[in-house]
Amino acid sequence: MLSDDIQKRLEKKIEDRLVQKDREKRSEKDVFNKNKVVDEVLDKSTIMTLSKMISDGTISYVNGAIGSGKESKIYWAVDPSGKNLGIKIYLVTTSNFKKRMPYLIGDPRFARMKKGTRYMVELWAQREFENLNQCFKAGIPCVRPITVQKNVLVMEFAGEDGVPSPRLVETEIDYMDYQNTVKIISDLYQKAKIVHADLSEYNIFKMEKGLIVFDFGSAVDIRYPNAKEFLERDIRNITKFFVKRGLTVENPIDVFGRVIG
Repeated sequence: MLSDDIQKRLEKKIEDRLVQKDREKRSEKDVFNKNKVVDEVLDKSTIMTLSKMISDGTISYVNGAIGSGKESKIYWAVDPSGKNLGIKIYLVTTSNFKKRMPYLIGDPRFARMKKGTRYMVELWAQREFENLNQCFKAGIPCVRPITVQKNVLVMEFAGEDGVPSPRLVETEIDYMDYQNTVKIISDLYQKAKIVHADLSEYNIFKMEKGLIVFDFGSAVDIRYPNAKEFLERDIRNITKFFVKRGLTVENPIDVFGRVIG
């Protein structure tokens, strides 16, 4: 059981930081109704997961949303030591995860699967954590994973004071950026044994220390049946971006051949 103090603190933070203003007047009963979803993210189970993370010292508080997609929302949080964190909360109401089933079925790391949208969402969160962990241990410049509980993934925050670092698409680029991106693709395949499978200029941060890749939910083990097809697609996508920016780069077929050795 959660202490009254922890429960009250969490409810206040959610009310102050996360719930839209037009929903803040709802009563506690409305917000915590079973299966009721607040702002499409904070259902009762997610609230309890965040509460547990507060009580076990993983996070201290959540400041607010900093990004969103079809399947998740990203929040800026702070841990008890004052360090910035990124929290990715996977939407339990989205139907998009049903389209992701092929990515899971063919991955030997996730051979056993149960039915149900919530289970699939939680498995997807676990999958991204495992992918990030595998890449981080292999020395890939990626966002460092911290923990995952149910549909909530906690990561290192790439940015300062709640402002995310610019993505590659938002910056001026040069040939070195292209070379570094190709190296990341190659190291993912050869060292981490993973294909990102959704790599683009939108999920690479450009920081002072270099490029940092993120958003590994779709990443697959190189043993996955369509891994090489996804690798080709990643290379084509990146090549297209740099060519559009006016750079002369390698033929993607040559890059593909070099990566797979």
